[in-house]
Amino acid sequence: MTPRRLVIIGGAAAVASLAAWVTLHIAKTLVTPVGRRRERIRIVDSGAGTVTLRANRDTLARGVFSLYWGNRSGHARIGQVLSTDAKARTVTRRLEAIYAGRLAPDTSGYWSGYVYPDPEEAGLPFEDVTLPGPAPAWLVPGADQTCWVIHIHGLGGRRATGLRTAPFFHRHGLTQLLISFRGDGDAPPTADGKHHLGVSELTDVEAALAFAARHGATSVILSGWSMGASMALAAAHTSKHRHLITGLVLTAPVLDWHQTLLSNMASARLPSALARGASRVLGGPLHRFAGLHQPLDLGALAFTEVAPSVPVIILHGGGDASTPIRVSEAFTARFPDHVRLVRIPASRHTQEWNSWPGLWEDSVAGWLRELTPGR
Repeated sequence: MTPRRLVIIGGAAAVASLAAWVTLHIAKTLVTPVGRRRERIRIVDSGAGTVTLRANRDTLARGVFSLYWGNRSGHARIGQVLSTDAKARTVTRRLEAIYAGRLAPDTSGYWSGYVYPDPEEAGLPFEDVTLPGPAPAWLVPGADQTCWVIHIHGLGGRRATGLRTAPFFHRHGLTQLLISFRGDGDAPPTADGKHHLGVSELTDVEAALAFAARHGATSVILSGWSMGASMALAAAHTSKHRHLITGLVLTAPVLDWHQTLLSNMASARLPSALARGASRVLGGPLHRFAGLHQPLDLGALAFTEVAPSVPVIILHGGGDASTPIRVSEAFTARFPDHVRLVRIPASRHTQEWNSWPGLWEDSVAGWLRELTPGR
């Protein structure tokens, strides 16, 4: 064998090894809970009702958001943009509330689509309840004790996700349940300490439906965010309580894990083959290399080729780089009699309500009127 051929073979082996390592890294990252989030947003100054931050795509976005700092020991609700300074590269926004900690200049935090830390701060009546797990949940009673909304958060999220839209549903008189599920930091971890991308977490949605049924619900709307949307769609097809489910509100939905992984690879300018490889790792005999005790059958959550049994409204931002809107568009085009898509102007993943609350709420209000005439 010539030296040139040896070099070629050695180079090919190195490339294959690197690709295998990257594929495994992607698979492990997808299912491994995030510990401490990176705090990259610089707090420049704060005053009476204002905060000045280093300007970037997040801090310049329209709408209301949260800023966390000190490993979540500090939390503030940040409102609209008041002014910008292009030379200093800063933005000054309204400081609507500080829930914990002190906003100190020259410290850093991270941006979030969350708005309220708990139902009380959102101005809602509530009761702490516990579902099997034990998984804590917030029960927000409404004028109608028979029609419920169950909020299902996404991967790496928590039940406070749904507090953005809970006041809207409360104004419409609906009883609400904001749930936690295994591995989310509020409920106990999974047996292997990994996320299961909705496969095992769907059991906790089933427990929430059972709770609603025991407490008088005769009609349930599932409000799913990101991965929570795929769980909501799956529950509508497979739950033993699916006869209670009358509609789905899906915000920035993960409808197809394979397409979502492909989109993320494209955003990161990585080969699409890595997405297919990561899927094979998670769902095949190599699952243990990702830390999983069992392979993940992501096909159990794949229902984009099946007509929904209940009306669905999807609210999806055109600027979502994590979950491609084209999957929502294809799903809607396939089942136009069952699915309505509301395209939200450019916004980051799951921040559709944050930047365009009026559009989100008006769209869902119209859909609700059609779903429940006379409400």
